[in-house]
Amino acid sequence: MKTLIESIEARLASEGYGTYFVSVPDAPAYPYVLLWTGSGRLEASTLAGVRDLRDSLGVTMVSTFALGVLEMSKIVRDALVGFAPASDAWDVAEFREPYDSQVVQPDRDVALPGSGYPFYAVDLYALDGTPKAVTVP
Repeated sequence: MKTLIESIEARLASEGYGTYFVSVPDAPAYPYVLLWTGSGRLEASTLAGVRDLRDSLGVTMVSTFALGVLEMSKIVRDALVGFAPASDAWDVAEFREPYDSQVVQPDRDVALPGSGYPFYAVDLYALDGTPKAVTVP
């Protein structure tokens, strides 16, 4: 999972966004993307006799103004949809459109000095993969 997250972070960094996984520093640079996921939920595939990766990737987009989140969402979606993150252990499927999306809203738990609250929205993506084939020399 670590390699997957690093691959996604690099993809979003190429779009100019700082990216964090699970926690954000006390004074982040805005705008930024917060990624979160499980540790890799596995699903048994009875036909193939293997366990496939079946998880979700949460993508929280944060900006100092509401319309900034909408601008970000287009760029972030364009960067992720059709992108297959790199992994040492998994052949990961390309991301499709988010299967769920939450509305833009203020984060009233965080106060920005002199400018109110940051705004955020969340997209959820399916994170699916199959184990990489092991090659024997």
